[in-house]
Amino acid sequence: MLKPNLTNFTDYVEKPKLVIPKTKYQVQKEINWYLNIIVFLVILIGCYYLYQRYKFKEHHERETKKKLKEFDNYLNEYYINDMINQSKNNNN
Repeated sequence: MLKPNLTNFTDYVEKPKLVIPKTKYQVQKEINWYLNIIVFLVILIGCYYLYQRYKFKEHHERETKKKLKEFDNYLNEYYINDMINQSKNNNN
């Protein structure tokens, strides 16, 4: 009969990896890197917004003038019709 072999279970346990703590300078350098990326993206988005605003400025002005003319025409028609109705009511 064979004798069972004893195994050492510590061979199967993963050893924890060595954690090297970062210095304060390394942490700050990493944070600065991320902040620079964020600021750069904000500047890019702002420039794109300003470019779009400049590009469609004339179009927006034309649309605004058109809407104001339509509103003015509507008000004029309403007041003229109102005045006509009042004069008819006064004559009756």
